[in-house]
Amino acid sequence: MIEKKHPHVLMILNDLAWFWSHRQPLAKAILKRDYRLSLATSGAAHSEEVAKMNVAGYELPDHGKGIGLFFHLKILMALISVISKTKPDIIHVITLRHAFYTGIAARLIFYKPVVFTVAGLGSLFTDKSAKMNMLRSIAIPLLRLAFKGQGRFLIFQNPDDHQLMIEHGVVKDAQTTIIRGSGVDISEFPYTPESSMPERPIVLFSSRLIREKGIDDFIEAARLLKAKGTRARFQIAGDVYEKNPHSLTRDEILRLHDEGIIEWLGQVHDMPALFKKISIMVLPSYYGEGVPKILLEAAAMGRPIITCDVPGCREAVQDGVNGILVPPKSPRELSAAIERLLTDFDLRQVYGRAGRTIVEKDFHVESVVSRTLDIYDLMMK
Repeated sequence: MIEKKHPHVLMILNDLAWFWSHRQPLAKAILKRDYRLSLATSGAAHSEEVAKMNVAGYELPDHGKGIGLFFHLKILMALISVISKTKPDIIHVITLRHAFYTGIAARLIFYKPVVFTVAGLGSLFTDKSAKMNMLRSIAIPLLRLAFKGQGRFLIFQNPDDHQLMIEHGVVKDAQTTIIRGSGVDISEFPYTPESSMPERPIVLFSSRLIREKGIDDFIEAARLLKAKGTRARFQIAGDVYEKNPHSLTRDEILRLHDEGIIEWLGQVHDMPALFKKISIMVLPSYYGEGVPKILLEAAAMGRPIITCDVPGCREAVQDGVNGILVPPKSPRELSAAIERLLTDFDLRQVYGRAGRTIVEKDFHVESVVSRTLDIYDLMMK
């Protein structure tokens, strides 16, 4: 009797923490299908937690610890080695940078099928500086080389990124779809509305502390409101990101904390517990997000959202329904939006209820996982 072959999925990411926070439900669903699963990212090969899931871990260079052509080639060669060693039935690579590397690696060794999830375009298309314009002129033809052709399928997380890549001829519409975000487990983030108007409501910013995430605008909005006598507390959950030159330094964030402008919580692991305490979630990002999961998690628990009217972020907020959209890099308008919600408890409740409904309808993790597995089936036919 011929032994049944179990399909093998190779998942490639740029960060092990991202796997746990964003792609663990997909991994569990893959294993539940009795598929084999391998994970390639920095730290995966030595992770006991990865091994306990019955997932084979493979090591990639840490993308934040190198620069220059040699380092890019090192990542490329590592990917070629992992793909050649594992011989997966399907490759699923997540985030733009590693999608590019993997697309090139797979083309060099004639490997397919490959599914790419483009979880936001970062600063590649949002930064209009001369340096970035030059980088885009180089990157776009390379992205075409990585993504175009038979046996390749792209998942975009918002329609803006989808349209942009089609307009630049990076990919054909027929080999794409939109799956908005990585999904929210609504049982892990239960609807928990504010029970009463707090004496000092908490306004939360949660993200890596890099400037493109809008951390400077949040701090300036806090300054403006505190100068007006607002009694709210402005909390920041997240750590400095030393790999990124645009990150706040530890000294900068500690000084702001000591001045009383903000309260720095550092890295918070129990986000549902924190969301229960806050009144408003704020992320004034202009980074080029996919769909920020942190906004959807806060909305699932019934918190109103304030974010910027930019690709990705606006997918999480219907302006005037579950939150407020403000222009990017506009701390005064951001402070006005925060003040409006701080002074209107009933409006916060209305927005919070609507946010939970939106997440249940459009961002449930089970739907995201199911649609992703359907793409696997399509590509492995």
